[in-house]
Amino acid sequence: MKEKYESLLNLGIQKRHTNSLNKRIRLLNTFCVIWGIVVLIFVSLELIVSIVLEVINHKTITFAFIDIRFFFTHFFILISLILILFLNKNLHFKWGRFYFLSVFVIANSYASLIISPGHYVEYYFVLLSPIVSTLYTKKSSSYLALIIGFLIFLTPYYIYVVYPTEYVDRLIILESACIFLVVHLLVNYFKSNNLVYEKLLALERDKVLSDKFILEKQEAELRELSEFKSHFFVNLSHEIRTPLTLIQGYTNQLTFKESDKENKEKTTVIKEQCQQMQDIINSIMDLSKMESDQFELIRIPVDVNSFLEKYFTNFQSLFAKKNIDFTFNNNTLKTNILIDKNLFSKAISNLLSNALKFTSINGSVAINTTFNNDDGITINVIDSGIGIHKEERENVFKRFYQVKNDITKSQGSGIGLAFTKSIVNAHHFSIDVKSSIGKGSCFSISIPKNYVSSAIHQPKIEPQNTFSTNEQTKPTFINKKQNILVVDDHEQMRIYLKKVLKNYNVTEAEDGKDALSILQNNSFDLILTDYMMPVMDGETLVKELKKQQNKTPIIVLTARTDQQGKLSMLRLGIDGYLHKPFMEEELLINIKNGIALYKNVKDFDKETSPEELKNLNEYADKFNTKITTYINQNINSPLLSVDAIAEYMAVSRSTLNRKVKSILGQTVNQLIQEARLEKARNLRAENPLASKKQIAEAVGITNTTYLFDKLKERYGI
Repeated sequence: MKEKYESLLNLGIQKRHTNSLNKRIRLLNTFCVIWGIVVLIFVSLELIVSIVLEVINHKTITFAFIDIRFFFTHFFILISLILILFLNKNLHFKWGRFYFLSVFVIANSYASLIISPGHYVEYYFVLLSPIVSTLYTKKSSSYLALIIGFLIFLTPYYIYVVYPTEYVDRLIILESACIFLVVHLLVNYFKSNNLVYEKLLALERDKVLSDKFILEKQEAELRELSEFKSHFFVNLSHEIRTPLTLIQGYTNQLTFKESDKENKEKTTVIKEQCQQMQDIINSIMDLSKMESDQFELIRIPVDVNSFLEKYFTNFQSLFAKKNIDFTFNNNTLKTNILIDKNLFSKAISNLLSNALKFTSINGSVAINTTFNNDDGITINVIDSGIGIHKEERENVFKRFYQVKNDITKSQGSGIGLAFTKSIVNAHHFSIDVKSSIGKGSCFSISIPKNYVSSAIHQPKIEPQNTFSTNEQTKPTFINKKQNILVVDDHEQMRIYLKKVLKNYNVTEAEDGKDALSILQNNSFDLILTDYMMPVMDGETLVKELKKQQNKTPIIVLTARTDQQGKLSMLRLGIDGYLHKPFMEEELLINIKNGIALYKNVKDFDKETSPEELKNLNEYADKFNTKITTYINQNINSPLLSVDAIAEYMAVSRSTLNRKVKSILGQTVNQLIQEARLEKARNLRAENPLASKKQIAEAVGITNTTYLFDKLKERYGI
């Protein structure tokens, strides 16, 4: 009933209307509804009283009391009110309010002069001015209504006289006018105050909305900052831990029993990795200095051709290993540029490293230079890599910003391009990027002509330095040794692991996608994979292998030290999880145990018929589903225990533990605890306001402190 009443009052209200207009429409609807209710009550009472009096006086009902004019007038009013509501519903508010005021004037004039003359009905016209004040915004309208209302009020006394002479003589016009004026002024006073309060409320509302918007924006920025911080430190950890692993590994391998050549090779790798770590740290420090204006450039004239040719030569072998066409097209022979050679070298190296990182196998990268007498020299580094989204191009030069793609998930710290831009800006040069997804990128460094000296423009020549290779090495296997697939995006790490695994046949893959391609046509005794890799990371690779029901043992190497990453991998059913840097002996033991276990599995599979294997797998699936369903259904019960589950499964306690361990790789208690911790973590995330006691009760644990200590230990909550 309440909802219908509200919908009646809201007829004609639209969101596109102003707040003031919607208020006036609602008021008009309210006036119509109230007047309609008053008419119905008045007519009903008139009927009831008249009928009762007839019964008392005449002992019968003759309906002689019915006044046609009285009922016709009220019927007219009701029909008019319904019509006004209809006009409002159809968005004809102006006509609706005009019709309402007309009905008000006509009905009350007719009642005061014809139906009920001499019954002071004319005093209803005191309401005309207040009604107009609420339905119109202009004050002139309400004053006009005040004058009209007062004149109609005087009609029964002086124009169409319906009162005796003594009544007319007794009427004091000035006092009556004061009554009309006071009512009018009071209504207008409250209306004015209401408008002031509404404006204040609107300002407060806007302020609250503005504050809310600012808070939401700050929350989003904090969330983004937190995500960035986590991503940055994980990647930076990965960047540093991989060189650390190589340094530690090759240091342990150094021995005086080996030849100087072998030791020199190892010390060379150690030096390279130390230099890589130093470069990462120096880049961060240099960027900080440059942004605080603590850096001084030492400019010298440098031949642009020989300068770029040096970096072309240095990077040739790296591009060749990925079968990337790498070309240098120089059109500015014997042209010098004034640069800080050391700093500008870092800028060029960063651009080429990015091109190498983001360009796939069989792609292309080119260094192009152009000269213009008016504009100076432009150095372009063009690649056919993955490209950059339009909305992210403006941010690529921001410090620590990384474009979100498969490669940046596992590589980089987000300082390379920021450092490059800082170097270019410090030289008073400019750098720009043009890129589109799937079509590659072009980074352009523009050097103004006042920093170009001894410029001798040469006609365009054909590229003199071009390197291209399309050869691909196919993996070969020697049957006498066990085969291991090493999946890692870091080339030096793969070389190091091959040395550690010298007693095995090692096949290399750069990422998970490459590994899956190799696994289509080859089988291995063990897979050794990195966690963080571009294109397809270790976690996705493991999920895909489990989906394919590949039983090959998997050991994960990672720079990540967080428990969540480790747990998510262990839940997938891997056979080992080692942190970088790791001990070689620990890795070899894990590999030996994994291969031995796999051999037992393969021997069992050979001795067992396909039908029996299928039945065993189906049994394992049913057993897993049955026990996990029971645990989840009873997780809130403190009585959930190994004995309760054993009774439900209709086996002994020892048999249950043995089966769960063999099928699920955990004890029953571990299974229960894992389910409770996972449930508690989900409840905490779904309802952050829930008390610790409520969460503990929901997972069937009476000791709240114990539960949250375990949650903190497991998830960091």
